[in-house]
Amino acid sequence: MIMEQGIKNDTQVRVAFIVTHYPPSSGFGGVCESGYGLSGAMSKNGLSLDVITSDASKNSRIPFKSFQKFERANLKIHPFKYFYNERSCFSFTSKKLIKSIIRKNDIVHINGIYTHPVTIGARCARQAKKPHIIATRNGLDPWMMRIKTFKKKLGFFSYVKNDLMGNNCIHVTAAREMDACLKMGIKGPFTIIPNGIDTSQFLHLPDSSQSEIFWPELRNRKVVLFMSRLSKQKGLDLLVPLWPDIIKKHPDALLVIAGPDYLGYEKIVRGMVEDSRCNDSILFTGNVEGEQKLSLFSRADLFILPSYSENFGNVIAEAMACGIPVITTHATPWKELDEVGCGSYIPVDTIAIREALDDMLSLKDNVRKQMGERGKKIILEKYTWDIAARKMITVYSAVLNSNKIPLYPTPWE
Repeated sequence: MIMEQGIKNDTQVRVAFIVTHYPPSSGFGGVCESGYGLSGAMSKNGLSLDVITSDASKNSRIPFKSFQKFERANLKIHPFKYFYNERSCFSFTSKKLIKSIIRKNDIVHINGIYTHPVTIGARCARQAKKPHIIATRNGLDPWMMRIKTFKKKLGFFSYVKNDLMGNNCIHVTAAREMDACLKMGIKGPFTIIPNGIDTSQFLHLPDSSQSEIFWPELRNRKVVLFMSRLSKQKGLDLLVPLWPDIIKKHPDALLVIAGPDYLGYEKIVRGMVEDSRCNDSILFTGNVEGEQKLSLFSRADLFILPSYSENFGNVIAEAMACGIPVITTHATPWKELDEVGCGSYIPVDTIAIREALDDMLSLKDNVRKQMGERGKKIILEKYTWDIAARKMITVYSAVLNSNKIPLYPTPWE
């Protein structure tokens, strides 16, 4: 077993890192992005990672060779072909691969619950008597459990609960995620490590006028940006119907809805827009990546995510890293918005959203800019992937040495 001083002395810890979707996969939200960010940062900190993932992407399959450009020093990707369901990725071949990879590694890190590869990973880790950590990735949140309730409860009591009771540590990104586990009878031990973001991509944003080349409708408008997948979870049913009230007081405001459709929900949102009769003050951009995404961040006066449930909210951190004041709800872990004065942290409530939007849009531009700069400072100090990775290394050390799991780990030095 690796001793605590072993990691400091550059003994390379070997990690089997199991995640259902991994770049170049797209269309599956935060678990894919978070798995990529955390694994990459841990490899940069000297750990050796074997990433096991499916070949699933939204409505397509990924050729195995396409994963090679996402490999790096200390990080190797081992894809398998899924047989059924691009979201849960049932596979006949994954078990053999997972067992062989787990056998040669020191510790197993399982990202997510419910899906086939992570369930097989937990089972194989127990059978091999390998130390393993499971990240719940908001899978037990009460609001999320209301979606396909019977199916999720059946899965929880059939295998998820057993997996969570039989591992060495449960990784959550916020206290509210731990509380959700406790309410389901899961006792831990827990470690709370928030996600990070790759701040380097937001340090040099394009000129704000760049976005107006892509979308001329942005000219001379005060831009309120929503950027996330278009799903019920994200609270657009709270935001869109109140938009006529905002336009009455702020006729130059433009709500930009940027993100991919999720399970057909975009059609419902467009119906809300038609009912609101605000077509000329609401812009759909579709999914945005690269230069388009950065240009929208550069152009936005305000960012909003009125979500019903987030264990972290990567896009909130990204907006803050770009110096944009943020409005989000108590269903996210971002109470620092109020504490630091870089946005508004409000109840999941239409009245609260309306008042927050009115207050923010009534501020002078330089006041909003000052708020945004305070938010940017917090992200750079606390929410980078390097910080998250070094906290995780602290937890790995505790697991491998049978020490007490720290609830709030400090970054490994």
